[in-house]
Amino acid sequence: MFLLDEHPDSINAGGYANQMVSNPGSARMIDFPASYHNGAAGISFADGHAETKKWRDPRTMPPAENANTLALNVASPNNPDVIWLADRTTVRKTD
Repeated sequence: MFLLDEHPDSINAGGYANQMVSNPGSARMIDFPASYHNGAAGISFADGHAETKKWRDPRTMPPAENANTLALNVASPNNPDVIWLADRTTVRKTD
């Protein structure tokens, strides 16, 4: 993943952070992706392709308040969106 739309209340630095999920039950939402494209975000990848990803879990899509009051780095166990993002952020090292 190279660039993505970030939730306006999640913007706190120059980058987007997400957890590399090894145990789905302990997944956390560090920063939140945007969902203002009808529940989806635009994502571009380093290989040059882009996708519009529609989120599946309501915890991924808190309403925007434009007040920068969204709690970040929160538990989101078994959130398929966190797992989807982790699977596309990098590749796991294999021996």
